[in-house]
Amino acid sequence: MLITLGIIGVVAAMTLPSLIGNYKKKQTVTQLKKSYTVLSQAVKMSELKNGSIDDWDYTLPAKEFFETYLSNNVSINKSTVSDSKISYKYLNGGPCLEDLCIRNSYTVFLADGNSLTLSDNRRSDGKVVSIDINGYKEPNTIGKDFFTFAIQKKYGLSPFGYKDFGMAGNEDEGEYNQIFGDYDRDVLTSEKSYACTKGKQGFWCAALIIMDGWEIKDDYPW
Repeated sequence: MLITLGIIGVVAAMTLPSLIGNYKKKQTVTQLKKSYTVLSQAVKMSELKNGSIDDWDYTLPAKEFFETYLSNNVSINKSTVSDSKISYKYLNGGPCLEDLCIRNSYTVFLADGNSLTLSDNRRSDGKVVSIDINGYKEPNTIGKDFFTFAIQKKYGLSPFGYKDFGMAGNEDEGEYNQIFGDYDRDVLTSEKSYACTKGKQGFWCAALIIMDGWEIKDDYPW
């Protein structure tokens, strides 16, 4: 009996971490898909009132952009509408220094516990917006619970790494990371700094999940 229990214990110790990991992956995808759907519907509803996204004013500050185009179409937790105090990390563990992470942004906490963060960067062709699928909770890491998208002319709501964001750049100057293009999986998991790869920043992880059919594959840098 003791030998049998010991064997069961060893098997459980070997399989439990994998089961927990798979559960967390599925939970992450479910939450991300739900949040993406909510934001996508908010954009579509806003178009009925404000016209095509091609004509939206993307040069507005983040807070004004949210209040003009999105606020009426999402359920907000009124007590927590504020600038975020969360410290975000890149997928590689380093501190995130992008606009969306260092207070040059506007964060709104939603009634379901998720949050939206809009960059204050005033482009003419789109507005960068990130989804934190669990709000204040850890790990607050890009590619784990923080995923980046853009509301942009022509393509609507699209994840970083997918479709053209209208910036032809020089890779040596870092601008390559902002070019969406019709990337394939090899690019999203490459050695580029925004790639969804261990040791990189992880901004293309939402695109990877979506391109993989809303699934976190075994090679995802979890």
